[in-house]
Amino acid sequence: MGKTQTEDVLAYLQKHGSITCLQAIDMFGATRLPDIIYRLKKRGYDIRTERFTVKTRYGTHTSPAKYTLKKEKEL
Repeated sequence: MGKTQTEDVLAYLQKHGSITCLQAIDMFGATRLPDIIYRLKKRGYDIRTERFTVKTRYGTHTSPAKYTLKKEKEL
């Protein structure tokens, strides 16, 4: 693990390619993943946001985000 949540998230993205808010909370205790992604984008990382729909336990639907780091060769 890195020294900060931002470093942890970046290392995870570099190794696995993508991350969701639930994964960030579970693995790093990072409850503000969109802010971390924003800071990484400002540092020049090409991170794409993809929304997907899931059904909640109450029968409604929500659209969480999945953040994907574009690999250097794809730039």
